[in-house]
Amino acid sequence: MKVLGAENFRKRQGTTLVELMMTLAIFGVVLGVVFSFLIGTRNSYTDTRERVQYQQSLRAVISLLTREIRSTGCDPMNNGFDMFTVADVGQIGCQMDLNGDSDCTDTGPDESVVYTFDVATGTLSRDVGGGALVILRGLSGVTFTYFDEDGLVLAAMPLNATDRANINYVEVSLVGESERGEPVQYVTRVLVRNG
Repeated sequence: MKVLGAENFRKRQGTTLVELMMTLAIFGVVLGVVFSFLIGTRNSYTDTRERVQYQQSLRAVISLLTREIRSTGCDPMNNGFDMFTVADVGQIGCQMDLNGDSDCTDTGPDESVVYTFDVATGTLSRDVGGGALVILRGLSGVTFTYFDEDGLVLAAMPLNATDRANINYVEVSLVGESERGEPVQYVTRVLVRNG
């Protein structure tokens, strides 16, 4: 039988309190780095998700505006109504006879539409005759710019009836920011098909 000596006993000892504290400190630092990375990733994901949702809202509004500006002046019965009822920097009014019944007063389909940007509230509203409904919030700017067939800007705002009749295309600019304050901007030019 072999007797363990003091030298062998020291080799078989467990970890000391100092070693345990050092291990826990290193583990804490590593854990802190991992958690900060995870939190940063989560915040980045949240920012990206909010920005994408806001961009989708802007795209939906741009799509609606584009469709209605392109349809402006649709007059299958040749009744000769004004295509644009109002044309200003922050407001545009479109008229069309989509169902061919010789008037522009129907609400299904919407044949007379007015978009208005309210600077004070940062909202864009759409009115089809039954009262304005807010379709987009969180905007810092909405600008409608009107061009004639030569590509010249019609700048005397609001446009008079003669200038409104000469609108060939409209540039729509929507500027806003996501809930976290990231700027988002969409600009498009829309050709008036029936002008």
